Amino acid sequence: MKHDSKLILAMAGGDMGALAELYKRYAPGVKRFVTGLIKDKAKAEDIVQNIFLRLMSSNPSFESVTAFRNWLFVCARNEVVSTLRSKWESQVDRVTVLPERVSDGIQPEAMMPVLNSVLAKMPEKRAEVFRMSKLNGLSDEDIAARMGISVRTVQKHLELAKKDVSLYLN
Repeated sequence: MKHDSKLILAMAGGDMGALAELYKRYAPGVKRFVTGLIKDKAKAEDIVQNIFLRLMSSNPSFESVTAFRNWLFVCARNEVVSTLRSKWESQVDRVTVLPERVSDGIQPEAMMPVLNSVLAKMPEKRAEVFRMSKLNGLSDEDIAARMGISVRTVQKHLELAKKDVSLYLN
């Protein structure tokens, strides 16, 4: 049984057998860790496979990684956070004027306290544009006409609002 450092060097050199050995050694533990975070075994398996596929395809230099196991778990945690963040952002994009509507099992009214908190920290016009777009379902053109601003300004406010949401999540 090779030590991790030898397997890592072999993998960095293109040895797929070394990658397979590292996968066999660490994938079950990483999968348990990810499953504990997201409570979805199938999604956890996808995340673990993506991490190891990236290792194989990117062929980074692992010489500076002294604790491969720890590094792998940090990668897994980051992947989970990224997955959850993108899912939450897509939910924010789907909030509509109908509070009783259920979207992917999440009721929009359950998200309103979070949205209100984010909106309270935004500049007034940005928050108003966001509300009109995401909560009232108005098009960029309608918002521009109602507020007396250009469509490009509306789009810029929405872009900045999404960044504010992302920063709030971090």
